[in-house]
Formats: sequence, structure tokens, C-alpha cells
Amino acid sequence: MEDRKITFTQDNGKEVEAEILFTHFSEETKKNYVVFKVIETGELSAAIFVEKDGYTGEIAQIKTEEEWEMLEDLLNDYYDRQELEDVDGCDSNCDSCSCHTCPSHNSCKDYIDEDEEI
Repeated sequence: MEDRKITFTQDNGKEVEAEILFTHFSEETKKNYVVFKVIETGELSAAIFVEKDGYTGEIAQIKTEEEWEMLEDLLNDYYDRQELEDVDGCDSNCDSCSCHTCPSHNSCKDYIDEDEEI
């Protein structure tokens, strides 16, 4: 994965650089979200991304508990997929998987229980 970074300015004027883990558009809220890790501290966070001119934009605070819960679930899914990618030979493309490297030689699709609560 190529490095994707975001730089934002805190209220105190300090610029903070972060690595973008993933972005997500929610059909339910009609908002774009960005989930990132602050490079200096390793802290994970998220924000609403408000696009300005196709490439740049502003970030806004997430205000509802429902949005935070949705993003937490997405982050758990993200880390689960990262773990699958670490399995030798598995690219986590489960729709076409035939790697047989997942536990008990199951396909990736069998290994991921989409109905399982995290």
C-alpha cells in the first residue's frame, strides 16, 4: 500500500501529520470519513472529511456516538483484513481466494464469519 498522509492544524496552531488508514463514505449519514494514525504519537482517530475542490478539504469533528461505533466496527474489520494479508500467500481477496493458507485449510471466505460480532 502506498503511503497516504494527511496534515491538519490543531486549534493551538500546531501542525499534525497522520497516516490515513482508510476512508469511508456512509450511505446512511451521507458523509465521508477518514480514519488515521497520528505519526508522532501513534494515536488512532477519525474525522469527517468535507471536500472543497476535489483533492483538498477540511476535517470536522465526529459528534455522535453512532458514528463512532460505526467507525470502530470498520476499524476492527480493517485490522482483521490486515491480519489476513499477513497470512503467507493470502491477499484477502476472498471472492477469488484459493490460497488454502487460512486456518484448517479453509478458504478465506470460510475463515471470515461476517455475522460474528467483534
